[in-house]
Amino acid sequence: MTDTTAAVAEAALPPYSGEHTTCAKCRNIGAVTRYRPAAHWRVMTELNGRRRPGPQPERLERECHRCDYQWDEALPADDRADGGLTVDQLAHALDNCTPYRIELHPEIARFMAERLAEMCAVYPVPGHPVWQPEEEPPPAVAPQDPEGPKGPKLTPEQRAGAEAIIAEQQQETDR
Repeated sequence: MTDTTAAVAEAALPPYSGEHTTCAKCRNIGAVTRYRPAAHWRVMTELNGRRRPGPQPERLERECHRCDYQWDEALPADDRADGGLTVDQLAHALDNCTPYRIELHPEIARFMAERLAEMCAVYPVPGHPVWQPEEEPPPAVAPQDPEGPKGPKLTPEQRAGAEAIIAEQQQETDR
């Protein structure tokens, strides 16, 4: 297989979806990953019970833990392209992973994230609450006027009618 053929075939593969991928058939999270070398044009490979002719590019074969559905993905380009978290993402996770609300100092969280990124590749779990946008705090309540809330401006006739209705309701509740 020439370099051009390999590049075209590899471009047709979806990108690597990370360690905790979701099955397209049953929506289960988690799949087995197997490396598959490039297949010569004369070689037949099997995927989901169907035979497919070569050539096939160098790829990762994924298989769902639950339903055994299989699919191919491209090889990751580098450590960060395969779903590994950046230092900033790791710092965010470290700061928000405790079950109690204690904020880490940003410099400490970043230092810890840098050390962690040096020794291992950490992958996010899609849909985990730490990756969801933080809830906005409720809007502050406007201070109340000491004289009470101001309603719409009423004409003198409307005001007299409203006062009469309030007086009637007051008399009914006094009975």
